[in-house]
Amino acid sequence: MAETATDIRDLIRADRTQPDSAAVAHIVAGVLFLAVGSVAALLSLLSATFPSFIPLGFGLWRAIAMLGLLLGFATLTVTGGAYYVLPRLTGAPLWNEKLAWVGLVLVGGSAALGMIVVGAGLGDGGEPFGLPWWLDLPVLVGLAIPAVVALQTLRRRVEPRTFVTVYGAVTGLMVLPLTYVVGNVPGLNPIAGVIGDSFSGAAHVTMVLLVALALVDYAVVKETGQPLAGRQLTQIAYWSLLFGAGWYGIAQLLGGPVPVWLGTVGAVLGLGLPVAAVAATANLLATLRKGWGVDEPDPVAMMAVAGAGIAVVVSVLASLAGFRSTGNLVALTSYWEGITFGFTLGALPLLIGAATIQALPRMTGRSLISVDGARRTVKRISIGAAGLVGFLVIAGLVTGYSWAGGSFTGAFAAVGEGWAAATGPARIFLGLATVFGVVSVAGTLSLFSLITRTLTQGRVTTQEVLVTLEEA
Repeated sequence: MAETATDIRDLIRADRTQPDSAAVAHIVAGVLFLAVGSVAALLSLLSATFPSFIPLGFGLWRAIAMLGLLLGFATLTVTGGAYYVLPRLTGAPLWNEKLAWVGLVLVGGSAALGMIVVGAGLGDGGEPFGLPWWLDLPVLVGLAIPAVVALQTLRRRVEPRTFVTVYGAVTGLMVLPLTYVVGNVPGLNPIAGVIGDSFSGAAHVTMVLLVALALVDYAVVKETGQPLAGRQLTQIAYWSLLFGAGWYGIAQLLGGPVPVWLGTVGAVLGLGLPVAAVAATANLLATLRKGWGVDEPDPVAMMAVAGAGIAVVVSVLASLAGFRSTGNLVALTSYWEGITFGFTLGALPLLIGAATIQALPRMTGRSLISVDGARRTVKRISIGAAGLVGFLVIAGLVTGYSWAGGSFTGAFAAVGEGWAAATGPARIFLGLATVFGVVSVAGTLSLFSLITRTLTQGRVTTQEVLVTLEEA
């Protein structure tokens, strides 16, 4: 690796041949979606708490939030992170960087246009994005391009050893388009379509989490200078996520007309999610056992551990609801919104943030704008996500017991005039969840500000440039 000082404007030029230009562009576009998606998520929470106060309603705002947070932010930034680590771990330059830019345009453009289309009520209502078929096609192509770029880069490697980060990053990018296909198979009957949507949405989250954990392993090792504690633990985490992908999404439908065997398989394979989260967190803590920094905890390590910890809690809650006894109680309640927002407003921003603030200075030649600001961001997201998940889960449990109690006693049915009585006890917890949602969104906007100010105002520092053997 050679070190040079450069101006950030020189990294993204018209010829698009500068080192890491595609990786930087993916991260820049991703953090812009983080800001928009966070605001949409807050509006969806407000519309759930105050239904007549916010226009459009909870369903549309939630779909817009998922487009921003999951497709725009999480997917683009982990793709950019993979484009950053692959040349460094394979010794080969990124294959066909212009094609990587095409993938960015397709995914980012479809996500931005999809927000407008869904907001106008022209979406198909599918989980989680609600995009019409004519936008699903460019998204699918855009998701397939990173898989091709990653595989072709890996084929040209000169590094004989395959690092665990390469396994996670390449596998996650390859599976993402496959999971998207599952949720958009045409011609299915309504029940099969809902099952496919639910599986696809949860699997998309899981695969993004897989790539994010792989990037975090690299970031923590590079930032702290400590070797990864256990390669085996990392492999356990990756394989568990791969087999457990998407099954917690089907658990939300256990009270509906789904086959009995599907619920059983989902409950068993859904245990892979908490197993993976615990293994990844244990590996991080073991790696950091000799210290998190010289004087104060390193912000990369703080973000990584906080994100992994939230992922453990959310994964355990998701797997518990995968069993039929619990799933029947909390199905179609805010319990599952706690799982969704726990990942998209808590675990993923922290894990991706850790990888991003480690990578950006090395790609752009700009040092992190504020270490203290990064630490405050960790605290805001952690506190906000913990409260948001906790109160949404409690609200879901209260709602489930209210529905069951009203049905068993014959006091009311959770439809028509009985809807207010069935949902009333949970409203206070929804309100408290919205308060913590404000804190969580403030944290994600703080992360957006931290990254953008680093790019525009950070001090000039050394920049990594890959020098291949032929060039040397």
